[in-house]
Amino acid sequence: MRGWKMTAEPTLEELLRDDIMVPVMRSAGVDTEKLRALVTDLARRLPVERLKRPCGCSAERALQPSAV
Repeated sequence: MRGWKMTAEPTLEELLRDDIMVPVMRSAGVDTEKLRALVTDLARRLPVERLKRPCGCSAERALQPSAV
């Protein structure tokens, strides 16, 4: 994958194929299947209300740089 246009959040598959993510996972000793399993397990354990966007953010609004 060569880059995102960032019109929407990337999917897990896009993240797992990302040019930066691949070497980061490798250096952490985590492969694609392991990370997918960890994310899936976390999603199952979190209550649905924790998965909602904080601060009133929405996918329809343009991404804004952080003030921090």
